[in-house]
Amino acid sequence: MSTPMTSFLAALSGGDLPTDAVREERCLQEPIGCGKPLISESGEARVFWDEDEAAQYEAEWRITGLCPDCQDRLIDTVELSDGAS
Repeated sequence: MSTPMTSFLAALSGGDLPTDAVREERCLQEPIGCGKPLISESGEARVFWDEDEAAQYEAEWRITGLCPDCQDRLIDTVELSDGAS
C-alpha cells in the first residue's frame, strides 16, 4: 500500500525505499545513500565498538535504510552545518 509519505520518499530516492534496502540488506541507492551491501562479497563488514553501538546503528538502518557509513556522513554534515551558523 502506497501512502503519501512512501510515495514522496520513493520520488526523492528514484523509487528506492528503506524497506527495500533492509529487505536486500544494503544501503539506500544514490543519491541518498551509497547502495552498497552491509556485508561485502568478501565477507567484510563494519566493526563496532560494542553491542550497544551495533544495535543503535542497526535500529537506525531499519528506519532510514542508511548504512553506518552513510549515517556517519549525514551526522557529520548536520554537525558542520550547525557549527557554521
